[in-house]
Order: sequence, then C-alpha cells, then structure tokens
Amino acid sequence: MTHSSLLEKYNVAAPRYTSYPTVPYWDDTPITQLQWQEKALHAFQQEKAISLYIHLPYCEQLCTYCGCNKRITKNHQVESPYIDSVLAEWALYCEHFGEKPIIKELHLGGGTPTFFSPLQLQRLVNGILAKAEVADEYEFSFEA
Repeated sequence: MTHSSLLEKYNVAAPRYTSYPTVPYWDDTPITQLQWQEKALHAFQQEKAISLYIHLPYCEQLCTYCGCNKRITKNHQVESPYIDSVLAEWALYCEHFGEKPIIKELHLGGGTPTFFSPLQLQRLVNGILAKAEVADEYEFSFEA
C-alpha cells in the first residue's frame, strides 16, 4: 500500500474516542429535564460508586493536533465563574441522588486543566469531594 493510499484510506471524519456517549448511542431526539433526571438517578442507583469527568475547556493557545471542545483565551477571570457553575451543577446532582455518591474515578480534562490556577483546581476538587465519599480503590487523573 502506498503512502497516498494510506492517507486516502484514513483521512476521514471519525468520532474521537473521547466522545461520550459513543456515536452509536447518539440520538437527535431531545429529552426533557425530567427524563434526564430519571436517567441520572437510575444510573446512580445501579451502582453507588460513580466516575466523573469534568471538562475544563480553556487553553491559552491552540495545539495543532487538538480536537477537543475548547476556548482559547488568556483571560483567567473565566476560571472562578466556570468552577462556580460546575460546583452548582454537582450540587444539583447530589441533591437529586438523595445520598452521598462514592467517587471511584475523577478525571479532569480539557482543554488544558493546567490553565486553571492551583487554587481554583483545589477549590474544584475539594468542592466535589465535600459532597461525596471516596472509594477505597479510586483513580484520579489529570490531562496535561
């Protein structure tokens, strides 16, 4: 196979492995808030231990290979309102669950999580953990 035929073969639009839910489960039919709440509660009730991915979409500069949902800015004043919003959403989930979730995985991705100051990242993680238990065996990760 020649280089050009390989390029032609693989130079196609395809879903990224980070798509969630994965492409076969995409549905164009919008769901109501009540349906979303029921799905979230049902998933939580199946297993009290949960995995969280928190998207931190800001970067100061664009990486040429990046396909992530991101916002390029040098304005770090976006940090606090963004974290406030994430923690407010987390509080809504915790209230809806009715009991403290057990976190078995917590992943911070982006964008570039290191765009955020250590103080803001600490506020985010502490805010999440304040409303949850941590599993005996847990995994926390950070894209950088």
